[in-house]
Parts: sequence; structure tokens; C-alpha cells
Amino acid sequence: MTQMVAQKARIAALEVERDRDIRRAYRVARRDIATRYREILESLKDKWTSKKNGDGGLTVDAELARLKEMEGDCEDLVASAAVSDWSISELDLPQVSDDSVDQVGGSSVPDDSAIFDRDILDILNG
Repeated sequence: MTQMVAQKARIAALEVERDRDIRRAYRVARRDIATRYREILESLKDKWTSKKNGDGGLTVDAELARLKEMEGDCEDLVASAAVSDWSISELDLPQVSDDSVDQVGGSSVPDDSAIFDRDILDILNG
């Protein structure tokens, strides 16, 4: 009975650690993507301002090539931020029967989209 309690505690601790790692990776990835998009938006704003002032001679082909390069950088960021399988099924844990384990609901990852949207609006509005 003591082993089963210890196994439950170990599984619970691993699940908490896994959830924390997922949330941390998610926040870091969102922050990196938001930073990159902010750089892109600021770059576009600067180009539009200089074009409006007549200072820069921006060509469509040059701008398209630059944006394609930035798109590739953003795709690389997204790919590097992908989280691998965080399932505890891959761990070598002792088996516990379903009858002896309390069922616990899954965790949710917070949504930072409101903060991201506000940052974009701040950049566009100057």
C-alpha cells in the first residue's frame, strides 16, 4: 500500500513537472515569435515612414525578397519552438492499476493572445 502511495506521488510530481515545462516552453516560444513579429512590424513602419517622406526608394522586388527572408526566419522560430511528446508513457514507471489511481483532469496552457494583440496595436499606433 505504501509503494502505491509513493508511486502516485511520483507520477503526480512528474505530471506537475511536465506541465510546468510545457507552459515554460509555450511562453518562451510565444515571446520569441512576438518579438520577431514586433521587429517585422517596426521595420515595415520605418519603411513606410521613409517612403512617405520621400527619403527611401523602396522597390517592390527588394521588399518582397526581404519579407520572404523574414518569413523563413519566423518559420524557423516556430519549428524550433515545437514541443516534443511530453507524454509520461515513455518513462519507465511501475505500473499502477486504473482502479487505484484517482483520475485528474488535464491542465490548460494560458492564452497570451490578448497581450500579443495589444503589443501589435501599440507598435502600429506609435
